[in-house]
Amino acid sequence: MHFEFEHMGTSTPFELPEGVHLLGGAAEDQVRLEGLPPGLLTLRIENHRLMVEATRTFTVEGVMVPPGVPRLVLPGEVVGLSEEMRLKVREPDGEAERQVGTVAVLKHLLTDLEEPPPSRAATLQCLIGADVGRTFALAEATTDLGRGKDVSVRLRDIAVSRRHARIRHQEGTFLLEDLNSPNGLYLNGKRLDAPAPLHEGDVIELGRTLLRFQAPMGTPETEPQPEPTPTPAETPTSTEPPVSNDPPTSPSREDTPERPRMRWEGWLIGLGAALALVGLLATYALTP
Repeated sequence: MHFEFEHMGTSTPFELPEGVHLLGGAAEDQVRLEGLPPGLLTLRIENHRLMVEATRTFTVEGVMVPPGVPRLVLPGEVVGLSEEMRLKVREPDGEAERQVGTVAVLKHLLTDLEEPPPSRAATLQCLIGADVGRTFALAEATTDLGRGKDVSVRLRDIAVSRRHARIRHQEGTFLLEDLNSPNGLYLNGKRLDAPAPLHEGDVIELGRTLLRFQAPMGTPETEPQPEPTPTPAETPTSTEPPVSNDPPTSPSREDTPERPRMRWEGWLIGLGAALALVGLLATYALTP
């Protein structure tokens, strides 16, 4: 693995093989750099993966790392040893070497990290970078990733473009595409040249940041609704009155309407008065 030590504006390149190396200012340190405490850093190189642990606080890309805590350092990142001394991990020369290193890092991360809890929305979990530990939800149809202020997933990585990548959700599939970023976009260690679908556990690499994709949790199947019980057809209504088997009853006087008087009743009264008058005349004539 290739390194570059910077001190007072002077750069000194060196290379270390796989294994465990002590870096400090003592004579017994395998990598001796004047002005450093003895045994300051422990460098563990395995499968192109570098783990750094120090006896005192140091920084990686400006982020403080407490003593005794191992820190994974990616190619291109800078380890701050003091105000004037820095150790930089150089980028690999070839694309094949870079992919091998990235795949080794991914295997280590996916083995050691716990599985994130299931979510109804797709998410991106930051594994390495300035936003390590953060989780971003992919709740929109189009999600842009980058360093700019107007993107949905904003990363604090200076190696990430302002608008670096895009994830589109269409017909249940999440597609990842590069937005012509200068540093490129990598999916599971391979450079992405065309939009590609994302699957559970895929790792996206942009700049010095690694993001793990988690697919949304499947929605539970809804129980089928019971079919409604068919109701008997309604009997069509008839305009005829219902037939009753009860014997007919005579209507009461209250229920019988009052009959109009006949005209001949007046004639009878007049005829009776006329006969009475004729009788009186006959009696008067026969009286002596």
